[in-house]
Amino acid sequence: MESLLEKLFDTYGDTVLREQGVYNEAEVLAALDELPLDQGSQLEVCDLLSSYYLRWSTAAFSTGLYLGFSLLQALHQPPRD
Repeated sequence: MESLLEKLFDTYGDTVLREQGVYNEAEVLAALDELPLDQGSQLEVCDLLSSYYLRWSTAAFSTGLYLGFSLLQALHQPPRD
């Protein structure tokens, strides 16, 4: 079962990153073509990199979300006397 943060990333964060061209699978495959690997190994490495991209991006997104909410909460709290 996906966590709420994963769902938020999948519906918002991933779209933003794709629009910015942060992870380009064709570019990864082209770079892997330069290495002495068979096609099966190239696809395994590409899948691994894609998996890392999704995990790291989701982690960064959720950390940023928490930090953003913390800052908003701090801004909206009345000053302490």
